[in-house]
Amino acid sequence: SGAPDVWALFVVAVAVGVGYWFLLSRTRFGFDLRTTGESPTAALASGIGVGRMVIISMALSGAVAGLVWMPAYFGSVHTFGTPENFQAGLGFTGLAVALLGRNRAIGIAVGSLLFAFLAGQSNELQRDGIAKQVVDITQGVVVLAVVVAYEVVRRRQARAEQEAVAARLDDRPTEGVVS
Repeated sequence: SGAPDVWALFVVAVAVGVGYWFLLSRTRFGFDLRTTGESPTAALASGIGVGRMVIISMALSGAVAGLVWMPAYFGSVHTFGTPENFQAGLGFTGLAVALLGRNRAIGIAVGSLLFAFLAGQSNELQRDGIAKQVVDITQGVVVLAVVVAYEVVRRRQARAEQEAVAARLDDRPTEGVVS
């Protein structure tokens, strides 16, 4: 028990992350799944079974989410099967990490390391007389900052793209055009 369990779980997490990345970025299934998520209408028009993809993706997501109980299953947590000992807010944390990582494997890994670091500091903060809710607030501020920054960048890119198109339209030859 202890460090070997953590390293074993880390290896499993890395393997799942690499598998997730490979599945979504290097396979036909991943392309179909991303297409379905981005535009179900386009996916349907190209012959992808949208309903089938939704069911498969939910089943795969549930299987990966089930790995949360893996430490309890392998005995490194001695409260197997007791939901009252399950960490509250874990669903929020998962969604926040996915949002933080922009649904990219490496981004999710970095986001989860950040959230794990912050959660690990909770006890240290309490020892120093600081409320443990500071960690939750910090996590919320990080997520909010990332969402706002992403939206600002996205809007700037869209505006730059529109200006580039407008500039190209202004440069078109107008010979023979009656105004």
